[in-house]
Amino acid sequence: MKDTTFIEKTLDFSKNLDIDFVKKIIVFDEIPSTNSKAKELARKGEEEGTIVIARIQKKGRGRFDRLWESPEGGLYLSIILRSDCPPNKATILTLVTSLVVSKTINSYDLSSNIKWPNDVRVNGKKIAGILLESEAHENKVEYIILGVGINLNTDANLLSEKIRLISTSLSEEIGNSVDYYNFLKILLFNFDKYYKLFLDKKYDLILKEWKNQSDTLGRRVRINTASEQIIGKAYDIDQSGFLIVIRDSGECKKVASGDSIYIES
Repeated sequence: MKDTTFIEKTLDFSKNLDIDFVKKIIVFDEIPSTNSKAKELARKGEEEGTIVIARIQKKGRGRFDRLWESPEGGLYLSIILRSDCPPNKATILTLVTSLVVSKTINSYDLSSNIKWPNDVRVNGKKIAGILLESEAHENKVEYIILGVGINLNTDANLLSEKIRLISTSLSEEIGNSVDYYNFLKILLFNFDKYYKLFLDKKYDLILKEWKNQSDTLGRRVRINTASEQIIGKAYDIDQSGFLIVIRDSGECKKVASGDSIYIES
């Protein structure tokens, strides 16, 4: 059943925001995917700072077009950006967003970590995911879509058994329900702060903070990419946010994207 209250509350919330980068919030009760809608709007010329929010996603997407289960209780949003950054720096925005999500969760007296490339975890379980999509022509970024899915008050019984075993929610971790709009406000304030650092080309500061939140670096990992499997030590990330893996042979390999699995030594 359609929840008009959610739409009304979210629109009221948006009227009282005083955050520089937020220009418009478009709200849906149910939608297939906030990223797909944001991409559609971006292609039609929607301005930077437009945010698409939904109470429920029916076909939420993760990386490699995997389904992101998005029942009621989670926070699902996509941000349209039109940064004039070079394409090889746009990928840093995945790190920016995962850092922002992690910092916001930490404000609830929790300790969260970032698993490269785009997962935020609490106590070893996934609590949030990030999806960056972009379009560029002739070395110019036309738009960037940053999708965020966070388990806030998500009822584990609404998730599939497979996902339930590897996931957690903020309410589960702190032992009580979370105020949706308070969390959203903190998240947007944090994004505004770190996006300004990105626009000011403070990449080193962003990367330093990301490393402090990461639980990937220093671990032995297996990275599955679209074309190969890479096993070795997660050594560092470069200036584009690519993971640097040192293979057992000593070969240094840069990885742009892939599934990372931690291997016990």
